[in-house]
Order: sequence, then structure tokens, then C-alpha cells
Amino acid sequence: MSLLKLSLPAKRMATDVVMCVALASAGLLMTATVYDYLREADLLRSFERRNALAETVVAALDRDATATLEAVRGTALLAEMMPGMTGLQFEAYARRLQGIHSSIASLQWERFTSNGGYIFPPNRSGWTGRAAGQLEEAQKDARIVGTPIATGPFALPETARTGVALTVPVYERVPGVAGTNRHIGFINALIDTTELSRHATFQAKSADSELLITERSEEDRNLKVYSGLSDPEHRAGHDDDGLLPEKADHLLELSFGGRNWQVLIHPVDEKAAGPLHRETLALVVGLVLTALLTFLLARSQQSRRQTEEATEQEKLLRDELLAEQSRLKEVVESTGVAIWEYDLTRRYLSVSDRWHVVSGYTREELGENVFDTWYTLVHPDDRPLITDRFATLSEVGSDRFEYEYRMRQKNGQWMWVQSLAHVVERNGDGAVTKVAGINLEITQQKEAEIRIHALNTSLEAQMQEALARSEARATLGTLIASVSHEMATPMGNSMMTASTLMAQAVQFDAQLAAGNLRRSELTAFVAGVKDGNTLLMRNLERAVALLKNFRQVAADQASEQRRSFDLRQGLQEVLATLAPSLKRHSHQVHLEAPEGIEMESYPGPIGQVIINLINNAYLHAFDGMEHGEVHIKVTPGTTTVTLQISDNGRGIPPETLEKMFQPFFSTRIGQGGTGLGMSIVENLVKATLGGSLEVQSTVGQGTTVTITLPLTAPQPSPEEDAG
Repeated sequence: MSLLKLSLPAKRMATDVVMCVALASAGLLMTATVYDYLREADLLRSFERRNALAETVVAALDRDATATLEAVRGTALLAEMMPGMTGLQFEAYARRLQGIHSSIASLQWERFTSNGGYIFPPNRSGWTGRAAGQLEEAQKDARIVGTPIATGPFALPETARTGVALTVPVYERVPGVAGTNRHIGFINALIDTTELSRHATFQAKSADSELLITERSEEDRNLKVYSGLSDPEHRAGHDDDGLLPEKADHLLELSFGGRNWQVLIHPVDEKAAGPLHRETLALVVGLVLTALLTFLLARSQQSRRQTEEATEQEKLLRDELLAEQSRLKEVVESTGVAIWEYDLTRRYLSVSDRWHVVSGYTREELGENVFDTWYTLVHPDDRPLITDRFATLSEVGSDRFEYEYRMRQKNGQWMWVQSLAHVVERNGDGAVTKVAGINLEITQQKEAEIRIHALNTSLEAQMQEALARSEARATLGTLIASVSHEMATPMGNSMMTASTLMAQAVQFDAQLAAGNLRRSELTAFVAGVKDGNTLLMRNLERAVALLKNFRQVAADQASEQRRSFDLRQGLQEVLATLAPSLKRHSHQVHLEAPEGIEMESYPGPIGQVIINLINNAYLHAFDGMEHGEVHIKVTPGTTTVTLQISDNGRGIPPETLEKMFQPFFSTRIGQGGTGLGMSIVENLVKATLGGSLEVQSTVGQGTTVTITLPLTAPQPSPEEDAG
């Protein structure tokens, strides 16, 4: 009613005011609507950009991690192809590898030989001790899966950086045994996680973000693998309340050498754009609407293009990962390893394609659930072993186990299978619910083991007897070589003296024929002949004595005939014959034996016993000593005689003393020892000579062997004579 009473100008003014207010309200509402829309579009674009950034960063990190794993794996393949590479060759390869992959801070070829392998660079060898415990566990896993396994993170020595260790097993094909490899060592690599994350950090920084890589420990703690955060107290998900979603962290996972890493991308605070001023909106409200729509369209198109680029990049990375998985699958298949997984709760067994090749059965023939068909193909004698093995998994302390069984192939033949397995899943009560592992066909290896076991049973006695004879012949050969070498001196001197006498005779004959021989020349010729004959007789007597001693010892050694002999004279002959080979050492052998000990026995075996004991002392007791002494003391009795052979050497440890008479036991196997020396001594003393022996030793004080022999050796049995 009050409006109707207003005048027309007032009405128009009121209408204009209402229209202005309405227009202003509509403009403000549209501006607010457009502002809200743009704000939401900007947040969506920021989220998509952050998501694309996260994928790009993880892809860069995954690419560098894969390249590093392949480089370490390639080093293991090189070691398999060149097991005998030298330190210089390894250093050259490691230097070149570090030039390509800066993340590899140190490379070690841990070889199971006396020198222990190589490490480059040598001045960074301290990390192997710091990571020894983790590295040992990783090496156990690597031997099972045959791929590089990483340790948990640890601080690098002498730096503030963090690193992990990679290890991969190295195998060598066993010559003559098809399909059998021998584990000969590991390739260990120290990975600098700062260098490994360098490209990913660059990608993150280019988009105003920071990178943090952690690993969840068994104690449910986050272990730092790499940190590029400016705020060390930062925790993941600090802004998950949704108030500022553009500042929220991105948390992704990455697998590296069997370890699960959490990759956190933290955006750095950006300067927020403040709202536009109202007076500016009032002045340009008409242009702002058009400009905002155009800007929105342009930004939408730009956001769409960025989204499409991020999608294409994600597709390329996915294709690369699929290709890498395919290549790794081909590598596993080429090794001849069949992979399997068994779910105990569902009794469901799945196998890889390699198992079908090994067994000869197709996937259709084995059925969807391989377990039922497989169990019927297992040898009946081996089924209880497998059943008990899986039934007692919860009682076994370790999650890793292995077993062997026989399985009938499609061609009807039985093949041996070695299964290496480990528990991958347990329920809340600790019961095993899932097991996985690999199968290896070892038919040829098992058949070879069976044949070797059968041959060992039948040939052990024959081999010991043959080796005993061989050692006796070797001893005789050594005596021949020593005596031959010793006789070279008197025989050479005799030849030289005879040649000189012949030359003097020719000269004397020429002077006599010429008729100008003087008395002084005749006197000189006679004196020369006399001296030459004296020297010639002395050398020939020396040679005759050597031959006499050797002839008697050699006859005894070769014939092992029973005869009567003087013990002292027989021992002197053995020592005289052995002297040429012993004089090359500074050690001494002393004999204390009375004369007149007549024996009706076997001088050959007695000499062999003395030679073996002296050789043992020189080889083992005097190792590292300059002046060793062996004392042989003979004490006669009424019907027996005692020989006590003692040395002042290093002595024999108790654990070695218990085994020293066992055949083929020696502390020098592979270094010239056969392990039969003391076994032969025991056999000769007890079986051939009818005596007994006792060994007493103290480490650091020497060893004494006491042998008691009857003066008259027992007569051999008719069976022995016939043999």
C-alpha cells in the first residue's frame, strides 16, 4: 500500500533499484557460482596432477630399481660364465658397472674359495660387516628363489646416507652331470638409496613435492630407506581431514628385491591465491563472466590434455611392467624350475607351465585342481613321507623345508623330484594355510647316487688295498729316485777321474814315443795315477755301499718275504736308504737300538712302518718348524721288542687323534695326503707283523708311537698264502 502511494519517479527509482539489486544479486550469485565451480575444477586438476606426478615418480623409481636389479643379476650371470675371473677383471667390470649405475656403491664377488672373492672399491668393504646379519638372511632367500634379494635399510659407513644390500646366488654347472649346478658363491651389491632415488626426487621437486621412502619392519616400525623431506618430523597423511586436499600426501607401494617399500610424495606448501576484491568484481562483472567461462573452457581443455597425457604415460608404464614380468617369467622357465603353490585349507594345488613339460601331462590331463591327480601319481612308498611332512609343519621351527619323492611321468617312467618349499601364510592360531615352492627334477642325480653307493660298498675294501699297495710302491719309487740322485755324485766323480787318468795316459804315451820323457814327468804321472785311483776307489766304494743298502731295503719292500735279520742292521739300512730324501730338510732322525736283536719276521713291512711314521712327522708334525727331531728307540724283551718313535713336533689334537687310523682320513686331503698312511701302519703292525701299537700326543709337545712286535712273527694262514 505504501508503494502505491509513491510518485512515478519514485516508483521508477524503486524499480531501478530493485533491478540493480536483482542484477547485482544475480551477478554476485553467478560470480559466486562460477568461483565455486572454478575452485572445484582447480582442486580436481590439482588432484589429477598430483596423482599423475605420483605415478611418474614411482615409475621413475621403479625403472631405476629394475635397472639396478638387472645389473646385479647380470653380474651374477657373468660370474657363472667366468667363475675363474681375476681380481683385475672383476675390478674393471665393477668400475664400468658403477659408471652406468651410480646407485651401486660397492660390488662384492663372495666366492667359496680360499681367497674369498673380491670387492670393489676395496676401501668400502666395511658395509659387509655392518649388514652381515641381514645379508646372511637375504642370501638364504636368494638361494631358494634364484633372484636378487634385498636386505633392510642400514646406515652407510662414514656417511649420513642410507643403503640396502642386494644379493644373488652364483652357480656353476657340474661337469659330467647334466642339469646339475653347484652353488659357488654370491654377488653382493651395496645400493646407495640416495643415488637410486635421484631421478624420482628430481621428478618430485619439479612439481614442488618431496619424496620419502620407508619400509615396514617386523616390529611394525617404519624404517627410513630414503628421505628428501625438509621437515624430519613429518608424518604421512598429515592433512587427511579433507580441508586442504590439494596438500594431502600420496602413498604408493614399490617392490624391490623382495622388499615392499612405501613411497610417500609430500607436496610443499604453496602460496594460496586469495579471493578477488568486491569492487573489482563490481567493475568488471560483465567481462568477468565471459572471461571466466572462456578461462574455464581453456583450463578444462588443458586439464583434459594433462589427464590424457598422464593416462598415456600410465599405459606405457603398465606395458613396460607387463613386458618385464613376461621376461622374468621366461627367465624362470628357462632354468627348468617348476613353481607351485598349495592352499591347505582348500587342498588346492596350482603349478606353472614348466611342470607340465617335466611331467609330460597337459593342463587338461592334470585337471583344474592338480593336487588330486598329482597325489595319485606319487610313488606309494613316498606318499606317507609327504603327508607327514605337511602334517607337522606347525611343529617345525623354520618356515623353509625340503623333501624328495618319486612321481610317475606320462611315459610310465619314475622320476625323482626335489621340492624346496616355504610357508607363506598362517592363520591366527599359527597353523599353516598356504605353502609355495619350486620343484627340480633330480632323476639323474639320484640314479648316480644309488650307483655310487652300490659301487662304494663293493669297492671300498679293494680301493683301500690297492691304494695301500700304491703307497708302498710310491715309497719304493721315492727311494729309487733318492738313491739314484745320491749315486749321481760318486758316479760322476768316478767318470771324471777315469777321463782324467785316460788323458794323462795318452799324454804320457806320446811323450814316451817321442823319446823326450824326463824323470820328473814320469814321477808326476805316477803320482797322478795313484791319486786318481785313490779318488776312483773312494767314489766306487760309496756307490757300492748305497747300492747294497738300497738292494736289501728294495728287496724287502718288494717281496715282503719272511726271513731272519738283525733289527738294528735292518733299521740302519732303511734310514740309510731314506737319508738322501731327508737331507733336504733341516730335521734330524736319531736311532737308538742295541745290536744282536735277531728277529724272524718281515723286514719289508717293518721298514714301511718306519718310513710312514717318519714321513708323517716331516709332513705334519714339523709343518712350520725349522729344526725337528725324530727319535727311534728300540727296547728288547724276552719274546717281544718295543719300538718307540717320538717327535718334538706340534702334536695331534684329540679330535684328530680319534680318527687318525680311519681309512681316507687326513688333514692334508687335496694337498698331497691320501688318508691311508696311519691306516696302513695299523694294518701292517697288527695283521702282518702280529703286534700292537699305541699313540700318545700332546698339542705343542710332540707325538709318541709305541709299537710292540713279537720276535717271531705269526705264520700266515693258508687263506693268506693262497691269496
